Amino acid sequence: MTSPEQSADEGRNEEMSLTMPAPAIPEGRKVVRASDPVAAVAEMLRRRGLDPARAALTEDRSDSTDEYQHEVFRQAWVNSLALSGHGDYSRYRLPALDEQQFPDHLRRYVEEFAKTRRHNRDQLKVPEAQRNIVRPSIQHLVAHGSVGSGKTVAAAAAGAFAVECGLMARFVSHSMYLSWLQPNNAPAGLTPVSVRERYERCDLLILDDLCNEMDEYATNHVRTHTSNLITARLNSGRATLFTTNLSFDQVAAVLGDRLASRVGQRAAVLRMVGSDRRKPQMW
Repeated sequence: MTSPEQSADEGRNEEMSLTMPAPAIPEGRKVVRASDPVAAVAEMLRRRGLDPARAALTEDRSDSTDEYQHEVFRQAWVNSLALSGHGDYSRYRLPALDEQQFPDHLRRYVEEFAKTRRHNRDQLKVPEAQRNIVRPSIQHLVAHGSVGSGKTVAAAAAGAFAVECGLMARFVSHSMYLSWLQPNNAPAGLTPVSVRERYERCDLLILDDLCNEMDEYATNHVRTHTSNLITARLNSGRATLFTTNLSFDQVAAVLGDRLASRVGQRAAVLRMVGSDRRKPQMW
């Protein structure tokens, strides 16, 4: 049985619990009617100092898809130069070249290829049975010349112009590409597979110093991966600009006649001659 004193205490406790005010709901946790979710989100934005009326504005990126793609291509080009240790070559443009570096030939080569790529991309929108995929008349360009004749500068200028024409262009030296395919040699964030895809799939690849310092000898690694790269690009109709100090016979001595023939397939050669532009001190 409950004593009169206990009953009185319970009554007082019940009275106190009924009359105590509930804790205040924090401003950020107020209940919002489910019937107005848009207003709820807007209110949350305002509490965080954001203006919902400006949510549709995108000053941080271009509204033009073409401009955005161009910026992606430009960054890819600049990054490939930096990754290859040629970051300062990003400043070169075709108008700055002299006649011995064939700026007009480089311009026509890039323009013709860009025209072909645009045509083929448009054809992908057509039913497969009606497509007319074409290949450029010149797919490979070989800039051949002595040391310091300006081959790499000319190639870098052509790569920058390719980006202006709406192409994905990348730069890498032959020896560096092969080195990155060896286990644990790829740059940070890349794997041998991603290295292959990066240089096989770009629209224009500048493969600098073909067979440089290989002393007329190539391991199976060199021949296999060079063959895979060139064959993949040929089969997909992509353009490759090679620079080299070596003659066709010297390249064949390193890569073999069959692979050297593929380099020369659908190719034009620019012979860059002249004294060493670097003007080194002799001793």
